[in-house]
Amino acid sequence: MLYHVSVQSGLKVLKPHLSSHRKPYVYAVDNMVTGLLFGAKTDDFDFMIFTDEENIPVIYECYPNALQKVYQGQSCFVYEINGEGFQRGVTSWSAELVNESEVKVENEIYIENLYQRLTEEEAQNNLKIFRYEFSDSYRKQITEHIVDRIIRFDIDLDHIMEQDHRFSDYYKDIVNALTNIMDGHLLQ
Repeated sequence: MLYHVSVQSGLKVLKPHLSSHRKPYVYAVDNMVTGLLFGAKTDDFDFMIFTDEENIPVIYECYPNALQKVYQGQSCFVYEINGEGFQRGVTSWSAELVNESEVKVENEIYIENLYQRLTEEEAQNNLKIFRYEFSDSYRKQITEHIVDRIIRFDIDLDHIMEQDHRFSDYYKDIVNALTNIMDGHLLQ
């Protein structure tokens, strides 16, 4: 059984959609808790998400209280689907499976309080949550992640702070530093 998580209820068929991979896919995971991390509107500028060697999802907050800000008061729907036709290793994240075709939904599970459910999963050791720390090592790790994503996603540094409050609230110094080094003055 695989899982697809959405904020939309009542889906009977999952249709491929275009995401950051530039090809339409139906996305799924084989660990429901991993799927729950995508039950609210979030992206790589909120969290670092991966799975450990035991397939336990791990989440690092990219800014203070990100977990609560993103998931508090949110509900979602978990769709159980058959794994037929799904492929692993197509995207850069090994936990992610994709299918280029429509997929029939087998079952729908309503999650009323996503934040509560994630903290319960953490208490049961089904999820590792690293809350934002003001330590040098934690902030270095998050900075490397944010810079990687800015470059990878070709973020428009000239306009991102007006378009996305996270950049003006949390990443302003990173954006300013990148803008400064990219103006050409460092070349001989």
